[in-house]
Amino acid sequence: MKANVTTFPISRQQLQTITLTPEMAVELLERNGLNRPLNEQHVSRIARQIKTGKWRFNGDSIKIAETEDILDGQHRLWAVIEAKKPVDTVIVYGIEREAFATIDTLRKPRSGSDVLALCGNPRHRATVAQAIVWLLRWRSGKLLDYQQPKNRIENSDIEECYVNNQGMVQAAERAAKLRRVANPSLLAFLYYIIVNRNAVIAERMMRTLEYPSAVGIDDPFFCLRSYFLSDHQKAKMPLVTIALTIKAANAANNNQKMKVLNWRNQGDRPEPFPELKIDAVKS
Repeated sequence: MKANVTTFPISRQQLQTITLTPEMAVELLERNGLNRPLNEQHVSRIARQIKTGKWRFNGDSIKIAETEDILDGQHRLWAVIEAKKPVDTVIVYGIEREAFATIDTLRKPRSGSDVLALCGNPRHRATVAQAIVWLLRWRSGKLLDYQQPKNRIENSDIEECYVNNQGMVQAAERAAKLRRVANPSLLAFLYYIIVNRNAVIAERMMRTLEYPSAVGIDDPFFCLRSYFLSDHQKAKMPLVTIALTIKAANAANNNQKMKVLNWRNQGDRPEPFPELKIDAVKS
């Protein structure tokens, strides 16, 4: 049932499903006396989802106290205003003011892995989800600035990308066999982008990482494996891992040998982030 918030009584507990417009959001916020600190980044996150059409009605409610204070949903209201687009939502009126302390105290955030479970993927969910996150960063050109809050990857993005990139499950299965060598999520992502460009190079990389004795020590992927296993207890920087893997793949594509695999990203003349330049041959 659609309703206008200006005429709805709040003297008792009632619930409505409405189309919340920016004008209605402004009116609710003007009535609100419980002005909690606003997280602008969170508002922007929600607004981006609304603007891009990825926000979905999910049953979460905006909770209004008997005093007309907003107990839950303030960020969503501001996001509707920022996006300048209406959304369907549930509003619950007449909640006791004292109930505020119990809101969102026991909720477990949904992860990308949880999203993939609902998509029917029971295998390597965490690896697949994180590999998709890296794929989205790569494709959107946000790889170098991935840690900035504005570049956060949302669960809806992961779900959409998973549907269109089912091969990531097989990539994760391949990478899982090498989890003692490299981070499986990063390796799954890297294998996926390489195999979709040149399957021969991608398979050569995975074989060398698993069976290095089949190649010489000047093989680019042997050097890559040496990097992975150097200071094995020390976590590798993701961007360095990606850059070195791309450089190794480019060298392998050109039948180049190498003594040292490195990426000089610091100093007076830092090296730019490498581009994947291998022949497009998928079989």
